[in-house]
Amino acid sequence: MGKKAKRKSQSILDAIKQVELDIKIPDETYEINLLKTNLPGVKTEKTEIGVAEVEGKKTMYIKMKLRGGL
Repeated sequence: MGKKAKRKSQSILDAIKQVELDIKIPDETYEINLLKTNLPGVKTEKTEIGVAEVEGKKTMYIKMKLRGGL
């Protein structure tokens, strides 16, 4: 029988943690109607929308404040 080779690959989460992006997030956001979440026992308290600059490109993002537990 041969030896098992050890795999040196990283998990996707570890790879994402190492990514460094130039992100500029302005303080100005706009509150919108609450978005629903499909997580059981979790409710949305607040939903905001804004525009951030990621690597020089404008990108829309949604920020949600959630309450509850899994």
